[in-house]
Amino acid sequence: MYSLIDLVHALRADYSHEIVRSLMLVAVLVLIRVVVGHILASNVNVPVEERRRWSITTRNFLFISGLAGIGLIWANELQTIAVSMLAFAAALILATKELILCVSGFVVRHASNSYSLGDHIEVGSIRGRVVDIGLLSTTVMEIGPQHNAHQMTGRALTFPNSLLLSNAVIRENYMGDYVMHIINVPMGYAIPPARAQRLLLQAAEEHCALHVEAARSHMERMAERYLVDTPSVEPRIGMQAVDEKRYQLILRIAIPAKERQRIEQAIIHQFMEGCFPEIPANNGKN
Repeated sequence: MYSLIDLVHALRADYSHEIVRSLMLVAVLVLIRVVVGHILASNVNVPVEERRRWSITTRNFLFISGLAGIGLIWANELQTIAVSMLAFAAALILATKELILCVSGFVVRHASNSYSLGDHIEVGSIRGRVVDIGLLSTTVMEIGPQHNAHQMTGRALTFPNSLLLSNAVIRENYMGDYVMHIINVPMGYAIPPARAQRLLLQAAEEHCALHVEAARSHMERMAERYLVDTPSVEPRIGMQAVDEKRYQLILRIAIPAKERQRIEQAIIHQFMEGCFPEIPANNGKN
């Protein structure tokens, strides 16, 4: 190992010219500062404020000149160090690219308040209830197994926060305790569209009647709080022609977020019973 004396000798041998020029520059600047200070102090006829202003200006000018001079003297060495640091930084970024993207996703989530613990979110093909938010990843309890289902599957999914930089975050419970829920019902033309629409609306109104007023009050509070337009809370039905064999009813209802699965199933069961009533057996009679 090199001793301190050996290190000093090596610096003197390799950078002797730069060291000498740097010391000379510092000595000249110090000498100028002393001379200017002596001149200002001896001119008693000049107001104190004026002399103080000249002193400060001189000091700042000499300091900037010293930095510029040192930079010019050691330009080659500084360039070598800068290139080495740049290469090291580039290698570090390439090696930790995914980690940087994950941290950036965490910062984006925090800055935009995209979601928090307990929220029901959908990111890409991942959908679930947020149970943990880390610096590098987020864990959700899966809801599914399909997009239209609203039951927990019992599986925990962990995705890197880097997905937040390239995918939209869908927050299903943004409106709080009450949500606008969509139910898609594909039907064949064997059931007349007008009859199917009437039966579905009747089932929706029956099962949502208890929640309409509470949902309306909640949506009005959300509109005042977030300054957003909220949709009507009464059940609404739209219809789309899928192809020559099928059409689709699109039902929108306002219901408590925790009861989406139960109310949806109750509406669909009543609707199906109305469309396809059970035919009682004739008990062997002709």
